[in-house]
Amino acid sequence: MKPWRAWSAVLILCIAQVVSTVDRGMLALVVDPVRRDLAIGEVDIALLQGFAFAVFYVSVGLPLGYVADRVNRRRLLFGGILVWSAGTIACGLAQTFVQMFLARLVIGVGEAVLGPCAVGMIGEMFAPDRRGRPMALYVLGSMVAYGLGSMATGAVLQAGAAGGFAGWPGIADLAPWRIAFVLMGLAGLPVALLLLSIAQTRRANSAQPLSLPFADMAARRGVLLPLYGAVALFAMGAAAASGWGAALLGRAYHYAPADVGKQLGAAQMVCSLIGAGLAAIVVDRVARAGGTVAKLRMSALLALLTIPACMGFVSQSGAGALAITATVMATSAIYGTTMLSILAEAVPVEARGLAVALYAFVMTMIGGSLGPLAVATLTERVFADPARVGWSMALVGGVALSLSALLAAVAARAQEKLDAC
Repeated sequence: MKPWRAWSAVLILCIAQVVSTVDRGMLALVVDPVRRDLAIGEVDIALLQGFAFAVFYVSVGLPLGYVADRVNRRRLLFGGILVWSAGTIACGLAQTFVQMFLARLVIGVGEAVLGPCAVGMIGEMFAPDRRGRPMALYVLGSMVAYGLGSMATGAVLQAGAAGGFAGWPGIADLAPWRIAFVLMGLAGLPVALLLLSIAQTRRANSAQPLSLPFADMAARRGVLLPLYGAVALFAMGAAAASGWGAALLGRAYHYAPADVGKQLGAAQMVCSLIGAGLAAIVVDRVARAGGTVAKLRMSALLALLTIPACMGFVSQSGAGALAITATVMATSAIYGTTMLSILAEAVPVEARGLAVALYAFVMTMIGGSLGPLAVATLTERVFADPARVGWSMALVGGVALSLSALLAAVAARAQEKLDAC
């Protein structure tokens, strides 16, 4: 494949990642109007934000990751974009909690195909020592999407409240939050059409044995088991910082909620861009110097470098605490790029979709869920003081990230032995 075609494909996948992340996360930006219009409570909102999306995203993601190894990835992803776009539009049209819940399930099912398909396609288009930059660009989509989503949703809400959509067919009479969902859902359609321009790099092998992906991964269990453990623990530590950073700034440094959103969000976007830029340079250089083993060792170092992001409470000023907490986005961008590039070369092409789906599973259901929960439990039941949330973040993040570094080192040693055979 010509370089310009490969890079245009990565750009399209990055755009798909942006749209995907905005669609799944925009509910958090319109909580109050959704509660009011649907007449639901806090617990219902929590179910819509977390359970309705995450459970189907990760559980359906595993079989869909398996399917991605056996079918045309481009067509599967095309279908996935159409499905999650339809789910996003349905959110904007929902009239009851049940309807919104089902729409969120549909979004989870559709978006579950993105990671396995995208990483597999990038792995086919670029050589192992040249995957760092395309992986960094793909990961960047999810890192900057939160800030872009906040700005886009805010603009739509403001325009809707001012009557800016009067006369628009189909949405003129909708509430502003509903217009935001419908427009973001429609935004997925041109992305799906762009996807059709990507050249298929391999012929789907639906005739391969059903057990082949599992056999491939089992043969590498010495590397993959500690690797997935390292990923889960990294996600746990990173989520302690990202999930409770705003609360720390509000409780310990007396930031107003609006100021936290604007200032922390801006700092996180800057750190995400810095992290993605560094990943584009560093990951490939490390790959050329030492291959998969060197990248695994770098992931151990990145886990240790993330620990300070969980220790914002040591700062004497709110600005310092904000800056420290935001650095989790930089190290996470580099870590995600590193790990996805490792999976793209450590696992055969026949098992990459399953490997990436399992990566999303441990990141979301284990790390992303346990990290914030562990911080909340320590703050409420051990320290018994909301103002000491910073201590809980430091304890959970420090332990989880240290263990993540240890397991990454174990995986590197196992990979080294595998390479020597």
